[in-house]
Amino acid sequence: MNKLYRLLILSSVVFSLFSCDKEDSLSDESVVTIEQRTQNELDVWIYENLTLPYNVEVKYTWDDGEVENEFHVTPPKVEKAKQFLEAYLNVWIKTYDDEAIAGGNPDFLKKYMPKQLVLVGSPQFNGDGTMTLGLAEGGKKVTIFNINEFANVIINDWNTAEEILEKKRDAIFMAFHTMHHEFAHIMHQTKFYPDEFKEICKVDYTGNWMDVFPDVAQLKGFITPYSMLNENEDFVEIVAAMLDQVKNSNEPKLYTTQLKDDQGNLTLDEGDVYLSQWEWTIYSWGFKSVLDTTTWRYHLKQSAEAREGYDKFVAKVDIVTSYYKEKWGIDLYSLQKRIETAVNTLIQ
Repeated sequence: MNKLYRLLILSSVVFSLFSCDKEDSLSDESVVTIEQRTQNELDVWIYENLTLPYNVEVKYTWDDGEVENEFHVTPPKVEKAKQFLEAYLNVWIKTYDDEAIAGGNPDFLKKYMPKQLVLVGSPQFNGDGTMTLGLAEGGKKVTIFNINEFANVIINDWNTAEEILEKKRDAIFMAFHTMHHEFAHIMHQTKFYPDEFKEICKVDYTGNWMDVFPDVAQLKGFITPYSMLNENEDFVEIVAAMLDQVKNSNEPKLYTTQLKDDQGNLTLDEGDVYLSQWEWTIYSWGFKSVLDTTTWRYHLKQSAEAREGYDKFVAKVDIVTSYYKEKWGIDLYSLQKRIETAVNTLIQ
């Protein structure tokens, strides 16, 4: 044992002497290498259009520190990242900025917009079968998934030029639902919305929202099944829906339909109404087509349950729009018009 102990000490001494002897010949160059990436055209565009004017950092190259390691996701293609970011600047940033300036809050966007934007190419698939398309963290960072499918549409040989434009228009509107949703979280986390909002549908919030069909959610006063998760998701889904259903905001569309009386009840009288896409969503809330066996004609019907859901939803919309106007100087209906104009310009 003593012999072994002495050998170990001797070995340590020899190693120490060797190490000291070699110290003088260490290289001045670090053995740690840091990957250097040459800036490409997109990097320059990001700096000039997002970082310099709005102080926004954009990450689109792979960084496993920005995503949960338990999920299998992929980075975005450069061309899809560029396509999304151009739309992000014109459809999201500039519209909010112009509306806030018009509402007397010129520093709104620069102060509250997320300062870091992370782009991920694929969706994040969760263990419960759902799919995450966006995340907001602490008001400073937003992660947007599924960038590689941004604004992708299926175009058939028989589609007219106008039909193709309509498909592209719808795809961009819907793609920014996630961005509107996540930014609305930042808004209500910064300034709380009225508690009365939480009371309107409090008995119907559920963790099993994924098992609810959209028409059933409407009957209970919700714009989407996901908005049934809790009051915060309910609030931001209303904002996101208002800002992705903006068609005909500038020029209302003609609908020939059954009219409502002064109390808002659906009658059998038909007539013409001019409504935006969002206004039609509210007007037609809970409508069902039923067959009148006396005339053998179909007509629309709004059940008592659907009317109750309608009243709940309209009450929530009033709170949401008042909150944005009073707390932030943002008129959501005016913002709808700006977004529609921006999208139409982008796809031309």
